[in-house]
Amino acid sequence: MASKFCIARLNELVQLVRFYEVFITSICVLNLVFSLVATIGNILVIRALRKASSIPPNVKTLFLSLASSDLAVGVLSQPMYGAIMAVMLKMASSGENNFALFCPILLNACYYIINFLSCTSFLNVIAIAFDRLLAIWLHLRYAELATAKRVLGSVVLLWLTSSMAALIFIVLPGGNFMVAAIIDFVGLFLTSMVYIRVFKVARSHENQIHQQLSQAQNAEALELMREKKSAYNALYVYFVFLACYFPLVPSIILMQTDESKIFFVITYHASMTLVFLNSSLNPIVYCWRYREVREIVKSTLKRIIHINPN
Repeated sequence: MASKFCIARLNELVQLVRFYEVFITSICVLNLVFSLVATIGNILVIRALRKASSIPPNVKTLFLSLASSDLAVGVLSQPMYGAIMAVMLKMASSGENNFALFCPILLNACYYIINFLSCTSFLNVIAIAFDRLLAIWLHLRYAELATAKRVLGSVVLLWLTSSMAALIFIVLPGGNFMVAAIIDFVGLFLTSMVYIRVFKVARSHENQIHQQLSQAQNAEALELMREKKSAYNALYVYFVFLACYFPLVPSIILMQTDESKIFFVITYHASMTLVFLNSSLNPIVYCWRYREVREIVKSTLKRIIHINPN
């Protein structure tokens, strides 16, 4: 028997494919194209991150986790989401009405994967923010507290938490979207506060850093500079994440406020595509902010297309 969640999502999609063919076609094309971009980009970035020596180990672990979830979005979420819409669009154009075959397995599986990977990316970004705050705030004590084993354990925990959260979202009836919107808003707000704190701590260290460097090339001052640069690099990842994820929150709230207005459903699916786009943009941010990652990616591409680097 199909769940209320699956039936509600199916009714939305049926309405869209029947009356908004151009919109659905655009969504399908965008997701299928950017699934290739996300897949290729994150494969290259994962290889580069693994080889890069200039990135702090804990940051590398967290970025690898984020890149892995982005890769899974390109391999699983976008193709499945786009393919289901494309098939439903073809059925609607040919006059078929057997849309019930998508429930409960296909749509539930699709939304489970989407929610699982979106939650994983969200928690990864939050983890990166708190890690950079601890690094720049605790400084000398950071290495003692944030060991590689603890960071890896945190990554495993956030993946497990995301899988459970996605399952609960699908299984529990009613109000799921509104709860998700509230959680997303709180998470984005807290992460923004963390980065504001990072910025304040970094600014407070600037005079100390310049004073130490003017006296001698102090190792502690240089380490502070590296941590500050790493925190700012992570901040750019968050800016892109915020730009892609934040429109989803008001679209969910509007859709729940008045489900009868198809415009709000269209807005929701458009914002979902923007969320997926984040997985294609992150590799660009890594290459832009980390020279070593950029050089490794360029070297890999040259070997793939048989261009001699010399």
